Amino acid sequence: MPATTLVCPHCEKTVEIQVSSVTRSRPCPECGQMVMLQMAEKTTKTKRRALLMTQNEPVSTTATGPGAFSEPQPLLGDAFERMRMDPEIHQFRQRLMFGAGVVGVLVLVLVVWASWPSAEAGKQQDLKSSKPGASPSGNGVKKTLASGASMMPPEEPLQQVNSGNLVFRPPGSGSLKTATALPTTPGGDLKKLAAAEEILGQFLQTAEWKKRVLLVRDKLRVAQLMSIYYAKNADGPIAFDSIVEATEISPKFSQHVVVFEGGGRRVATVEHTSAGPRVDWESFVGAGEMGWSDFLELRQAAPTLFRVLVSPAGHFENQFGDPATLQCYSLRNISEPGAKVVYGYAEKDSALAKALDYQIQLSEDATVPMILRLKFPPDAPVDFQVWIHQFVQAGWVTP
Repeated sequence: MPATTLVCPHCEKTVEIQVSSVTRSRPCPECGQMVMLQMAEKTTKTKRRALLMTQNEPVSTTATGPGAFSEPQPLLGDAFERMRMDPEIHQFRQRLMFGAGVVGVLVLVLVVWASWPSAEAGKQQDLKSSKPGASPSGNGVKKTLASGASMMPPEEPLQQVNSGNLVFRPPGSGSLKTATALPTTPGGDLKKLAAAEEILGQFLQTAEWKKRVLLVRDKLRVAQLMSIYYAKNADGPIAFDSIVEATEISPKFSQHVVVFEGGGRRVATVEHTSAGPRVDWESFVGAGEMGWSDFLELRQAAPTLFRVLVSPAGHFENQFGDPATLQCYSLRNISEPGAKVVYGYAEKDSALAKALDYQIQLSEDATVPMILRLKFPPDAPVDFQVWIHQFVQAGWVTP
């Protein structure tokens, strides 16, 4: 076997290692570490020689002198073939194939063992169902059907009930029960609502207030207010599109929504009296004890009654500049087109402020209709800040 002289990559010493045509690696005589002599790549068929320096042939018994050694010779044959024939690689390949075979056998055994019970159960079920006259049951007892018997259970005869009644069987009960009809909630006297709607239509279509006053409630008192009101506001028929949402709010009053031409809406309240339906004019126009513009212009210091829409606000200045002691509200009057919005004030935590806040919390709308008494402070510098003197009631319709 030829000897190869090379430098060990581990201890970096020059050593001689015996090699053969199938040698892949040999231990270093000095350090004992394995030295790779040749390696090959199967994909590219590239031969590589690693660490090969000089190959010494056995010393000939006849050769003498310095030329007795031959020149270094390359290893013969394909490097990949020499590696494939390496005993270590061959032994590793055998162990790998044996392990793969054992795993495959175990997997096959597990699959067969898992499918065996279900196959046996299916076979037994097929044998039971294939026998004539046998029917599988929950307890495994075979039942033989009589000739001509139906597979469907017989229908249970229903009890006799009155026509038009809804019946049902309560859970766990074998008898039928008759459902009780829900009590009906009356939507109002349709005849009364129709009469109120007719009077309201006449009220809106009347050409002048002197004839319209005959259709309003409490006409002897309201006639004077109507005279003052229409002296400053246009008289004549009120253009409207329709009357919708008639609601009977009590045996005495009903409410109707008037839809104006152009899309505006206003609630009209009708009182049902012995003389017939009568329209509440004051709540319809939002009238007060005096004109809204007159009250602002004169800066009336005496408490004056008004129908206003109230909502929370936060405007503080002049005499009303302390939010720590005052509660602010926005007050809007609808009796005059384009009427100015003013701010009303009440002392914080007072009974008046608590009553106003309570009504606002009860309402689902942003603004709440209320009847209030308002007054200006002495020497008021502006016409849009007033004291709320008294809370009269929520809503615009007086009893």
